[in-house]
Amino acid sequence: MTGVDLDALIDACRTALLASRHEHVQVAAAASTCSGGIYTGLQVRSVTCGHCSTCAEPVAIGAALGAGADDFDACVALRLGGTAEILSPCGACREVLRDHGFRRVIVAATDSGLITATPDELLPWS
Repeated sequence: MTGVDLDALIDACRTALLASRHEHVQVAAAASTCSGGIYTGLQVRSVTCGHCSTCAEPVAIGAALGAGADDFDACVALRLGGTAEILSPCGACREVLRDHGFRRVIVAATDSGLITATPDELLPWS
């Protein structure tokens, strides 16, 4: 199980966001596999129906599953505004990441590097 460089995941998110021309797309996620694959997904927002929106993380996981991948390693979500901002996953996404066996989730970036956690660390007492 080698996985991919975590910076490559962030770059994949940035590329996906820059490729999107839809004005309501603000967040991308990238999921990596232990075998080195990277799959991206964009949030799907409904401007008229809030509960009809979908976070980017499950979209990226769906892309990976659709390609036959299931050996998940790491995931990151990125919002690109004036600058790129790593987003910690919402509660529902934390559940999905744990359900699919992710080993690492990038939750923040600091001057000294990336901060990662396991899904179990993000869901204490669950």
